[in-house]
Amino acid sequence: MPDGSGHMQPYLDQALEGASNLVGSGVDWIDALRRAGADAYGTHGLPKRRDEYWRYTNLNALADEEFRLANGAPAIGLPSLPHKLVAELATYRVVVVNGRLRPDLCALDGLPDDVLVSGLEDLMAAAPARLEPYLGKIIRLDEMPMAALNTAFLRDGMAMFVGDRVVLDKPVHLISITAPGDRPLMVQPRHLVVLGKNASATLIETHITAEGGSSFNNIVAELHMDDGAKLNHFVFQEEAETSVHLSGTAVAMGADTTYDSFVLQSGGAIGRSEIHAYLNGTGGDCRLDGVYLASDKQVVDNTTFVEHAAPGCRSRQVYKGVLDGQSRGVFQGKVHVLRDAQQTDGHQLSRALLLSPRAEIDARPELEIYADDVKCSHGATAGELDDDSLFYLLSRGIPREDARRMLIEAFLSEAIAEIPLEQVAEDFTTHVRQWLANNVGSARGQD
Repeated sequence: MPDGSGHMQPYLDQALEGASNLVGSGVDWIDALRRAGADAYGTHGLPKRRDEYWRYTNLNALADEEFRLANGAPAIGLPSLPHKLVAELATYRVVVVNGRLRPDLCALDGLPDDVLVSGLEDLMAAAPARLEPYLGKIIRLDEMPMAALNTAFLRDGMAMFVGDRVVLDKPVHLISITAPGDRPLMVQPRHLVVLGKNASATLIETHITAEGGSSFNNIVAELHMDDGAKLNHFVFQEEAETSVHLSGTAVAMGADTTYDSFVLQSGGAIGRSEIHAYLNGTGGDCRLDGVYLASDKQVVDNTTFVEHAAPGCRSRQVYKGVLDGQSRGVFQGKVHVLRDAQQTDGHQLSRALLLSPRAEIDARPELEIYADDVKCSHGATAGELDDDSLFYLLSRGIPREDARRMLIEAFLSEAIAEIPLEQVAEDFTTHVRQWLANNVGSARGQD
């Protein structure tokens, strides 16, 4: 598919090669979905700075390096996870290596009746009709070009179905491992979560990199929530400094649903979390929170889009970041209130601490409102540590580096305290402390 200059769009040729041999090929709707992804990406290509929601995150590295799609999952064991308490937590474990499910590393015994957790590829082979009402139904391919690329590659990942009125007794822990070899590696996992009426579940995601070279991880997740459903969703992104991590999540929320998300990002040369939430039923409650930590030349991007399409819904977004070295943070958050979404309550806030004069934050909160009876607000702040607070601690005999760490941790702890699962909150706090111990000392003399 030409990109206008006579060349294939980056990576699209790999998606088209051998497409007829993929699982699900010959199933009309799966073929059509893959074609739609290829067409949308072929028209748009890699996002560029002129694209409204990619102007601050440069993906030229993806075009410059010859990433090749992973061919299966290597026979590696489950590595030590970076968060101890979550690793020890009783969970249903799902492990994906290089975008492919590894059943031998999963632990799914004892799942309740009317709950299915499976490989996406397995379901496309055995029961594609079960996927058809949901897979590819939320993602707006023309608005999410990297999700379009993922759709063109549609192959494997996790599929999770929770039946009506089922309260899942343990969290599902999705562990995503990228294991690059000597050549730059690309993976395109696709995940699907479907919660029935009044169902409740907790999903924890851990994204890590095994030893190796460069990698490009382009993840897409679709979350369908029927009326009254509740989902807690916690994401920990700690991929290697040689990785590009792009995550696109779309959530369709029915009436009286609750979606509570928290994303902690500190890994990757580029790390981007993009969440699109659609409040389609009256009484929905959506919470998107995040903490990001960056040093050296890292780029960490949090982009959100919350659409209020029904009356009486509430959304909250709070993102806090700490930036050191020559790193760059990005927050782009849009609240879109449609004409019929009266009595909407929407709020978004971005706050960032800059530990280095060379660090940069680009914050762009946005409201687009077509209803009359709404209560919406947004705000963004960025700056250095408060001199008065630092002086107070120093005057009490606390060493400068310790005082800086204390103030930064206090700044982030307000967001982490909102996490309802204690083990996740404690592990995220521990990770923040370790990051501060490794980075704040190098910022001496910058305050």
